[in-house]
Amino acid sequence: MKLFVPVIFFSLLALVAANWAPEDYEIFGLNDKVRRDLGPETTFYLWLGLANGPKSSRDAINKAYRKLSRELHPDKLKKGSRSVRKQAEDRFQRLSLVGNILKDPNLKKRYDYFLSNGFPKWKGTGYYYSRFRPGLGFTLVVLYVLVSTLQYISLRIGRKQDFKRIVTLKTEIKTQAWGGSFLPPLDGSARRVSLPIGKDFHVSPAGEVSLIGTNSKGEMVLDELDEYDINTSPGLKLSFFFRIPAGIWNMTFGRIRGLAINTTESYVNPNRAKKEAMESLQQKQRQKEKAQKKTQGSEKVELPNGKVMYKRKGKK
Repeated sequence: MKLFVPVIFFSLLALVAANWAPEDYEIFGLNDKVRRDLGPETTFYLWLGLANGPKSSRDAINKAYRKLSRELHPDKLKKGSRSVRKQAEDRFQRLSLVGNILKDPNLKKRYDYFLSNGFPKWKGTGYYYSRFRPGLGFTLVVLYVLVSTLQYISLRIGRKQDFKRIVTLKTEIKTQAWGGSFLPPLDGSARRVSLPIGKDFHVSPAGEVSLIGTNSKGEMVLDELDEYDINTSPGLKLSFFFRIPAGIWNMTFGRIRGLAINTTESYVNPNRAKKEAMESLQQKQRQKEKAQKKTQGSEKVELPNGKVMYKRKGKK
């Protein structure tokens, strides 16, 4: 597995390098030599003094090339060291190649393309672009991951803030109901608190805070405030990572085939679940005690049809 990623990487590099034509390699190599000799910002047009760059006409290119050729011809160096003459000959040879490229419409077009979009750099085994140029698909994937990540982080932060907000609100209501104390009143009475926001709350002796409301019949109902109704650790099912592809599926193939994906996440308040389990256990216990009381002082009688009934002792 460790060797797999490097192999794929170099295979892709080789594939990219294999896409260059021989003419491209000639242009890349000549461009590197000219820039090393005359400066990293030097272009073929700048060397020939063509102010219009790629828009220069063929006549303008020929005229500029002939003028520079006369100036850089090695025969003008009648005096000078051997290295200087060698340098002049190499420069003149590069100028000749530059002229050939700019005079040829196809080669000029290829050079103009790389001049506009950037030249690849030599990486030891071939020419490769030093910066990655993402396509539309890659860009969409990056945006999808980025937006989904930010949305999920924002969701978790929002849930935790809502949790803390309810805890703070309950503390304020209980403190107000109990006269600034954190302990319930000694008389064990429930209290009612009205807040400036126009809401009334009920505080039980056990410290449970409920919003006071009315149902359709006008009867008072209590809606308990419980911070644990908020799931502070939502799963990925609520994130765009899941919802976007699931939504696309439900609108297309899921609708056609009747195989829609459920995008809702189930959550059970641990406090309520524990309370309901305790109430269920107590109810079963009461039913058991009631059944035991019913059988005490009774005589068990088995009927001919197999049923069992109880009758009071001493009763015939």
